[in-house]
Amino acid sequence: MVNQIDKDSIFEEFSLSEENLSYAFVKKEVHSDDNFSTYIFSVYGSDGTLLAAFDSKEAAIGAIMQSGLRYISLH
Repeated sequence: MVNQIDKDSIFEEFSLSEENLSYAFVKKEVHSDDNFSTYIFSVYGSDGTLLAAFDSKEAAIGAIMQSGLRYISLH
């Protein structure tokens, strides 16, 4: 007999675990105001909540680490 895994229950366990909630990622975005545009580096929690925005990627990663969250890189 082959072992069967319920994919839905595994996803629920992974997405609701406390450890999973402690991750954050940085997303490079374009900010436009009048005739001027620049890049900002937004920090998002693992659930997609916008947490903060910074002028540089290094500052964003530093803030993640100082806040006790774990930085993950998404490619």
